[in-house]
Amino acid sequence: MNLTGLVPILKCRSVTNSLKFYKDTLRFVEIRTRKSAKELEWVYLKSGSTYLMLELMSETELQQNNAIQLYFYVDNIDDFYRYMSAKSYAISSINSTDYGLKQCDFQDPDGHKIIIGELIK
Repeated sequence: MNLTGLVPILKCRSVTNSLKFYKDTLRFVEIRTRKSAKELEWVYLKSGSTYLMLELMSETELQQNNAIQLYFYVDNIDDFYRYMSAKSYAISSINSTDYGLKQCDFQDPDGHKIIIGELIK
């Protein structure tokens, strides 16, 4: 048996707000959604070959700090940095790591750390 993929599920205070962020910022597109009578509860997203699910936090989860980090790769981190800066997002400066990547980071609306990296050629 081999694993064939990974789809992180991010718990969100507002799926609607997080969906807007991931669509507007990282250009994800909606594949499927689930809505209750009151609000958007879940959404399945795709950007290229990267998949992500956003799910509404339960009352118990709202009391806990379950923030995670996501690491995305890009072809050109300098272009990505200019794009994010033009949208006025608070993003760290680009730095080179000792493990061969140039990277920067920012947070989504729920405090999940998003790290963007490019392999140093």
